[in-house]
Amino acid sequence: MSEYSDKDLSARLSLMAELSWAARAITLPLFAQDMAVTNKADTGYDPVTAADVEAERALRALIIAAFPYDSIEGEELDDIDGSNDWLWTLDPIDGTRAFVAGIPVWSTLIAVSYKGAPVLGLIDIPAQEKTFWGAPGRAWLEQGEESIPLNSRDCAALSEAILGCTEPLAMLRPGELAAYNIIRRGVRFSRLGLDAYGYAMVAQGRMDIIIEAQLKPCDVRALMPVIEGAGGKLTNWHGGSAVDGGQVVAVGDARLLPELYTYLGRAMDD
Repeated sequence: MSEYSDKDLSARLSLMAELSWAARAITLPLFAQDMAVTNKADTGYDPVTAADVEAERALRALIIAAFPYDSIEGEELDDIDGSNDWLWTLDPIDGTRAFVAGIPVWSTLIAVSYKGAPVLGLIDIPAQEKTFWGAPGRAWLEQGEESIPLNSRDCAALSEAILGCTEPLAMLRPGELAAYNIIRRGVRFSRLGLDAYGYAMVAQGRMDIIIEAQLKPCDVRALMPVIEGAGGKLTNWHGGSAVDGGQVVAVGDARLLPELYTYLGRAMDD
């Protein structure tokens, strides 16, 4: 039995909606124009824009005002340690490369965890005016005035599955890429470049598998309640918790996992 109440959840769900609109007010105008981009990586390319930082700062202020004792973690700013068991994890622009390139699949990710377990998740796709929600035992899509239940689809055979990964060549080391390619050759087809939108499509029953690596906690925690609330599973490559990111596999039908783990488990030995 959970140690939190329905009132605890509903209050934070209401704030999540407010946060998503506050983020949109900052990110959408900047998405519509050319913008300054800073590379925050010592090696490679890890872009951050003014919208990332400004939006996260605005969201944190709203959370602190409403729930001053909750903890907050984010992509761009220092962690805030609260004094209770609630934790907010923020990524105002997940898919910054898509944002910079003008591709409308970037998202705002917001997760609420209790005692380290994500219980509420939001994947907001501002450029498409779609918001995917996850809560214990349910998931739903809000688009305009509609609220549509989300249900992942039955797909027990790898040969029937649709696979996604944002960027295998950048995300996966050689051994990981070899395992991914074995799976890719066995599925019906694959799609790339979707960021968190791919996970939303698994929850909506349009795709079946997402395989990625090098994810941060802020990349994955909001996805977990959405996938699992829709009937799917999101774990690490060995069947453990993916709450801290790293190597992640999401499926709409858990019957796919044993075969996937067989291939993915070998990647650690390469």
